[in-house]
Amino acid sequence: MKKMFVAILSVCSLLLGTGLFSAGPSQAATVTQLDITGGSISLNFGVLGSVSGNFTQNGQLVMGQYQPLPNIIPPVAVGGHTFSIFTSNQPFPGNLGGAPVPTGTTSGSTMTVDLRSLFAGVTGPFLTSSLNIGEPASGTFNTGTNAFNISWTQPFTGVPFLTSGIFTLQGTAQLAAAPVPLPAAALLFVSGLSGIAWLRRRMT
Repeated sequence: MKKMFVAILSVCSLLLGTGLFSAGPSQAATVTQLDITGGSISLNFGVLGSVSGNFTQNGQLVMGQYQPLPNIIPPVAVGGHTFSIFTSNQPFPGNLGGAPVPTGTTSGSTMTVDLRSLFAGVTGPFLTSSLNIGEPASGTFNTGTNAFNISWTQPFTGVPFLTSGIFTLQGTAQLAAAPVPLPAAALLFVSGLSGIAWLRRRMT
């Protein structure tokens, strides 16, 4: 009888361990910050052609807040103009109420980020202005290293010859800590202990 109890106890312990410690399915995670290590800007001026530039210095884009100049990334030169990146709720054509703060999520190997509040202060020949350059962005996410590569296309109106821009960002994402499903695990653990206690009483 004692040997039978020990065998049953071993099986129950194995089942409990499987339920408590086995990894669950991959779930969406909330992005708290993008640590930018690279990126690019490509501007299309229609019949005049296109110009492009690269982000050559690191930066940080924080989710859930607006960041003034020059807190995101150092300015980048594009076709003789300087682009200084910031986020703001200032109104712009098509969104007179301003855009919400940046937010982002990951799901498996995919990342999506709402960058509608992203602006560029542009200075250079014949142009000194603030342009809204943000759109919802999407791309790849490495679940092992948190590396990301996202891109988006922004149409432009009101700037002579400038029709659209293609933007990319690469780097590493910081994620909010995932909640541990303690209630379900605790319920399973208590149920298993109750079953073991009942078996022991039956065998004594």
